[in-house]
Amino acid sequence: MGNGLTRMICAGIFIIFQLSFFIFNSAQAQVGRDEYEKQRQKMREQYNQEMGKLRKEYDDTRRKAEEEYAAFRKKANEEYAAAMREAWEEMGVHPAEPKPKEVRPPMPRTKAPGKMPTTVKLPVSTVLPSPAKLPPAPLPPIPEPEQEMPTMQFSVYGTDCMAHADASGLRFTLPSVDEKSIAAAWQQLSMEKYDGLLHDCLARREEMRLSDWGYLRLLQGASDKLLGKGTNEAVLLQMYLLAQSGYRVRICRVNGHLALAIPFNNSIYNYSYVTIDDMPHYVLTGEDFEYVSTCKIAFPHERVANIMVQELPAFTGGAKKSRTLQAERFGTMKATMTVDQRLIDYLGDHPLTHNWEYYVLTGLSDEVKSTLYPALRSQIEGKSTEKAVLMLLDFVQSAFTYEYDDVQFGYDRPFFADESIYYPYNDCEDRSIFFSILVRDLLGLDVVLVHYPGHLATAVAFPNEVAGDYFELKGRRYTVCDPTYVGAGIGLTMDCYIGVDAKLVEL
Repeated sequence: MGNGLTRMICAGIFIIFQLSFFIFNSAQAQVGRDEYEKQRQKMREQYNQEMGKLRKEYDDTRRKAEEEYAAFRKKANEEYAAAMREAWEEMGVHPAEPKPKEVRPPMPRTKAPGKMPTTVKLPVSTVLPSPAKLPPAPLPPIPEPEQEMPTMQFSVYGTDCMAHADASGLRFTLPSVDEKSIAAAWQQLSMEKYDGLLHDCLARREEMRLSDWGYLRLLQGASDKLLGKGTNEAVLLQMYLLAQSGYRVRICRVNGHLALAIPFNNSIYNYSYVTIDDMPHYVLTGEDFEYVSTCKIAFPHERVANIMVQELPAFTGGAKKSRTLQAERFGTMKATMTVDQRLIDYLGDHPLTHNWEYYVLTGLSDEVKSTLYPALRSQIEGKSTEKAVLMLLDFVQSAFTYEYDDVQFGYDRPFFADESIYYPYNDCEDRSIFFSILVRDLLGLDVVLVHYPGHLATAVAFPNEVAGDYFELKGRRYTVCDPTYVGAGIGLTMDCYIGVDAKLVEL
């Protein structure tokens, strides 16, 4: 469908160019007005004819894709409903991995006066490769709803959303949570009247730039609004919408009611799970339980949800919090930034994972970059690469106030970069995440995270060799830059970590 639309646009541009060229030449040659008008009308007709053909081709292609997908869905949902009538399997539950307690590293060290870097190759115990960037979930070819359909309003992360849904016609009741009742409800959900809701939820996912977890919450908000917060009916509708959107999801009975079990591409904390096809499926309920009954049947063409925030949404209308950060050594490195409360709520809602590279690859919001980056660029512009890195390092070392996570939150948690601006304190891993983003975005240099027991630092690949402690990775030298070693320049390692084997995390 995209290729047809592209061809249509290109053809239109080409014909418009031809028309403009003809008009120019006609004027230059002083062609008679009648001949000029005749030729212009001919070009218009040609343009309309070609655009009509391309529009028809595009519409035919889209219609065919929708019809084929509708036939696939009809067959898949019939088979799925039949499988749901079979006895569900009782499964033991693995306990949730709790949010980690912080292994307290030393408080930020201040460089001893006069300490200079020595060029020492440091030991590496493990190299963790950068995670593969998964493509975004494809948009299934669901037909657009009729515009005259009633609409339903609901909210996700404080943002109002709209979906075409006739609430009175879409509500249903589960008389029981046994297999037959669930299968019958699934057949009802498979009717075309739910397609408008599905189409609009997918559209909101794209418009709001939601992660897979954010889309899960959007569907929860829509289902709760339609069928009641946390009801069995709402849970089943949420599962149906997820499955139709292409996600791998299973339905469970937990203590007599329904819950979703969802796998992710990485382990997460604080959710119990069942193992299906050698893959942990996290049961999204806050209850304690030892066993669940699960329908393990797969829906065709399903994919595992990505826990990573690959793109930050642009929330608007939320409360704003401003903060000014200023370096000490290079005091002109100063910026005032604003963070949207809705973005902080969104980021804080995501399950925790200790894959720090995910937090780096998420980056900073456009709102923060719009003021932070021009301010920093104006100061490092024209400086050598080494001096620019040193200035960014000092900015992160001295502009933030250090505090342990368990003092702020009661458990260890990495920050997305915007959270370091919002919250009053951050720690070593948060500073390393923030510094890595600045160096990658502003200087285009490669960075690795350096993980010691209880501490996270960074190392930068300079274009030329610089003095200081370094790691060697794939034939390249990465020189230590520790955003928590206050006052320490490039190449200096905290004394307590000299000689300690480090894990390197590629970005």
